[in-house]
Amino acid sequence: MKKLLLQLLVVIAITSSLNAQEGKIIIRNASNNYPKFIASLNGIRLSNDYNSISTFSYLDDNSYRLKLLQAGSANVLTFALASEPKYLSKYVITKDNVGNYTVILESKSLMLDEPEAPITTTVAVVPNTPTVANTPSIIPTASIVVTNISTAEFNERLAAVKKTSFDDKRLGKAKQVFDDEVLNTNQIIEVLKVFSFDDSKLDFAKWAYADCIDKKNYYKLDDQFSFGSSKTALSDYIKKQRK
Repeated sequence: MKKLLLQLLVVIAITSSLNAQEGKIIIRNASNNYPKFIASLNGIRLSNDYNSISTFSYLDDNSYRLKLLQAGSANVLTFALASEPKYLSKYVITKDNVGNYTVILESKSLMLDEPEAPITTTVAVVPNTPTVANTPSIIPTASIVVTNISTAEFNERLAAVKKTSFDDKRLGKAKQVFDDEVLNTNQIIEVLKVFSFDDSKLDFAKWAYADCIDKKNYYKLDDQFSFGSSKTALSDYIKKQRK
């Protein structure tokens, strides 16, 4: 009779850092006397409230376009920022003697990985016994909520468009003031009402579609066109974007 095989126990420890940190950018006012601001980074804003500091996390790019709307001002300030994955870049808003605002890099540092409990998988190998493995728990992922431009800010910019004469200039102005902003369908309709001709309305409707927060309601724009051909042209354009 053959000797019984001794049980063989194999323990494999696998340590994994599934949560590799991504980059972070912090933007703040250099003085409490400076106006609070709403910031958007590459067209993404996290809040419609004016604040003295804004933090953007989970960044995985190297270059960004920052847009600042300061409280009490209708002008949007645009700056180019740089960062890297796994780095924390701190920028500060300053003002020169003439009163012009600018954004400068205050510091840049490598983000320290937060300590995590190692994920261990144990496998026991026993003759004539099924292999059992412990599975790691699911790690939740972070999400960023994108919101459309606030009503107050929208009205300020729409007023600037209304002051412009002639459709072609209004169209250029509208694209300028709403560049990199997220609009909802009702806001886009209000912009279309400023134009006198279908050509300008159709041009802006196509331009604004990509950053519309509620594309499912885009059919509501049909009532703003005088000709069926314009409605068809917009519908065909949307169908192509969905492919």
